[in-house]
Amino acid sequence: MSHPISRLKRSQAAGAVVAAACLALTSACGTGAATSGKGKIVEDAGPPQDGGILHTAATADAPSLDIQKEASYMTHVAVGTVYSRLVAPKTGKDIEYGSSELEGDLAEKWSKSEDLKTWTFDLRQGVKFHDKPPVNGRELTSADVKCTVDRIKSLPGHQLGLVANVAKLETPDPYTVIFNLISPNTAFDQTMANPFMAILPCEGTAGEFNLAEDAIGTGPFVLKSWKRDQERVMEKNPDYFIEGLPHLDGIQTTVLPDAQAQIAALRSGKLDMISSLSTEKRQVDQLLNQIDGLQLRTEKGITQTRVFMNAKSGPFSKLGVRLAVAHAIDKEGMIKALRSGGTLTGPITPTLFGALPQDEVDELLKYDPEKAKELLVEAGYPNGFSAELVATDGYGETILREAQWIQEDLAKIGIELTIDQQDYATYVSSTWPETKYDIMYGLQTPMLTADEYLTSEYTSTGTRNWSLVDDPELDKMIAAQRVITDEAEREKALQDIERYIMENVSTPLPLYAYDTQTLYSGKVHDYHPHPDYSSRELQNVWMEQE
Repeated sequence: MSHPISRLKRSQAAGAVVAAACLALTSACGTGAATSGKGKIVEDAGPPQDGGILHTAATADAPSLDIQKEASYMTHVAVGTVYSRLVAPKTGKDIEYGSSELEGDLAEKWSKSEDLKTWTFDLRQGVKFHDKPPVNGRELTSADVKCTVDRIKSLPGHQLGLVANVAKLETPDPYTVIFNLISPNTAFDQTMANPFMAILPCEGTAGEFNLAEDAIGTGPFVLKSWKRDQERVMEKNPDYFIEGLPHLDGIQTTVLPDAQAQIAALRSGKLDMISSLSTEKRQVDQLLNQIDGLQLRTEKGITQTRVFMNAKSGPFSKLGVRLAVAHAIDKEGMIKALRSGGTLTGPITPTLFGALPQDEVDELLKYDPEKAKELLVEAGYPNGFSAELVATDGYGETILREAQWIQEDLAKIGIELTIDQQDYATYVSSTWPETKYDIMYGLQTPMLTADEYLTSEYTSTGTRNWSLVDDPELDKMIAAQRVITDEAEREKALQDIERYIMENVSTPLPLYAYDTQTLYSGKVHDYHPHPDYSSRELQNVWMEQE
């Protein structure tokens, strides 16, 4: 199968697309929100107005609504506005995209002990769960936090690593939660800000309602209905604990796997917003010229595109083969041709604390087909080999085009891949977490700290170690950095770990973090997203009312 843009023509096509997109924006292409010209973000549109339904689209539906049993990005996007956490990242006009600055969500304040092993969270009083049976709008208490953490610890789930360091959780009164840690953690509050740490009601953790089919939380929106693979309908939470929010009456999300269908719906006004997973950069300029007032937000993303290789069996179990793959893929070419922008990335996303300097990442991931061929020979495959490349259309058409790009690049060094296109539910619930693959291409749900990436994916006991990495030296390095309190020393330790992974492990193999694009109607205001995928920022969004 050939690339959707042939090797001969793709650089010219990419240049034309980028030029068109940049002509449409006066800000630097891919460096931040559009500020003038076509795609201008309308700021200071006046005092927020209440009312209106925000219509959005999804490329695939959630496999289930159980945030503790599903690692799927789609699950957390689906019900992110239903739940709240103890703390959450700040968002807003004056907050940098992806900022790690935190604010209280369910907790009004929190503190840590000098030895960093005891963290105390004081809950807001009077917070109510949604008025749905069997919870029926009762007040949230510290018991619900304990029920949530206890359930996480009882499941073999992906977020077990987030609370594995918790030795004991105390609830001395209904509004106080004390986490006693096994070892010091310099940023445990960042862990609690993870969207996987959304607080569930005890009724849900006890099985009094089915968390896979319903969601009851304390967030700004209430799940009214869910028609699997069709639509999700949210309505305003009238008892939300932040006064005056949300402004919207509700959110309706339609599942539209076809990008052209989403674009047509945006053009006709049936959709108010489509995201970067549902449209390609080559279509952006056309839409900006066709739809009056359409706004474009472009941000430096943290979502990593990945090649996952099985480190335990098959040809990819050999480090030399994995390193060959790393050098055989023209990553910069992929970004220019298929994305609105992006940055090469190692295991730690470039915008996060602990990431390697960009020039070093670029060198370690350098596109070098001749070196890749030499590595294959050294690994015992002078004539290459054949394998199946697993991919899914659940993330949108761009991912499949990227998989085709990888297929062509690896063919040039002798690795012949046949693409096994799977439905999203099979891919994310079975193939990936059970390592039923030799090589796979897709996305990784973005994580918010370097430690989360390293601990969950690269340790032998990691809860998302779905490439089956088993390196005792790496385990020691990752454990050691968690207790370093000196910031400069810890940053150096994290960078040493990243170098080690890129040179001695090379799976999962991150390629680049792509810039995110969101197109939305001119009547939508105060949309200031955060890459934590919880969609909490929608509590501040408002729409002009006729």
